[in-house]
Amino acid sequence: LLEANPRLVYQLITGYGMDGEDADRPGFDIAAFWARSGIASLLQAPDGPLPFQRGGMGDHPTGSSASAAVCAALFNRERTGKGQLVSTSLLRQGMYTISFDLAITLGWGDHIGIGRREEMGNPAMNNYTASDGRSFWLVGQEISRHWPPLCRAVGHPEWIDDERFATPMGRRTNAAELIGLLDAIFATKTFEEWAVILDGEPELFWAPVNTIDDVLIDAQAHAAGGFIEVPERDGAVMRVASPSDFYGTPWSARSAAPMLGEHTREVLVELGLTDTEIDAMFDRGIVA
Repeated sequence: LLEANPRLVYQLITGYGMDGEDADRPGFDIAAFWARSGIASLLQAPDGPLPFQRGGMGDHPTGSSASAAVCAALFNRERTGKGQLVSTSLLRQGMYTISFDLAITLGWGDHIGIGRREEMGNPAMNNYTASDGRSFWLVGQEISRHWPPLCRAVGHPEWIDDERFATPMGRRTNAAELIGLLDAIFATKTFEEWAVILDGEPELFWAPVNTIDDVLIDAQAHAAGGFIEVPERDGAVMRVASPSDFYGTPWSARSAAPMLGEHTREVLVELGLTDTEIDAMFDRGIVA
């Protein structure tokens, strides 16, 4: 193809890459992206079953990587006048997704497991559940910055200087005890009550653990452009939007998805067929 059109940019997505013994294996994201790349094993809780992948979880980021590669190739073509083949694979995307863990093992030989939440070395970087069953995630990654506001939020400012918890090593050593205390405290109030308290500490970061139903009514998800109204013949329906916005060239859904066979005749006319030929194809069941 490049011989016929040297400016052609062509994208290829495979399951396992272009080379190697398994290059021709069927490419499914739950196989190549999820299982073989190491993601499923990495996310397995101790003594728990292997987690299942959600639909399209590997396909979507692989498609995004592929489109980014095409954009880079198009930019190179503008500079050099030459097109090229660009490719990615579900396996490579899965490996890149956990490149943090792979790099640690390559560099130091260590394996960082998912761990038990009841024994997390940093209890301020953990999930907790309110009295009404809703959960939230504390994001206390910067230890010295996030520990004092957490102590104040849960009504125990004395923990800041408590010898059990005053240092990162102390909190790690006594993690099970501290997490147990936090579990009991967070179980005394509803999610909405804790939301007000946690938001009252600007240096304490957290996020709700949303269910699918929660996401659908999350005001921030809507404000961020996560949903879009798509026209249908009987009105409009809400759908999930693509994850990027273009402020110079804003976009919107222009039309409804076509019905099966809606444009068959129109396309065949564009291909040069006569009405008689098209009618014959319909009569014989060749097209619909």
